Amino acid sequence: MTNVDYLYNPKFAKDALRKDYFIDKKLSFRTIENGMILPHKTVDMSSGWNCGLGGIVDGNGKYVKSSHMYISDSGIYTPPE
Repeated sequence: MTNVDYLYNPKFAKDALRKDYFIDKKLSFRTIENGMILPHKTVDMSSGWNCGLGGIVDGNGKYVKSSHMYISDSGIYTPPE
């Protein structure tokens, strides 16, 4: 049993601790030849929120869509040399 009495929102914590997070999904992987990892990079959108860029570019310079760090928030940027 976890004591959540002193948390800001004990009800939320209790519900989260009781939840079963198991997903019955077949896992897979993909090999990217000569790929380059673009680490997460925060971009200021000057609209009150920030988005992030990053993911993987394959050996042909094509962005690998399945490498999104966050849905619709990732993309290509020019890495430093």
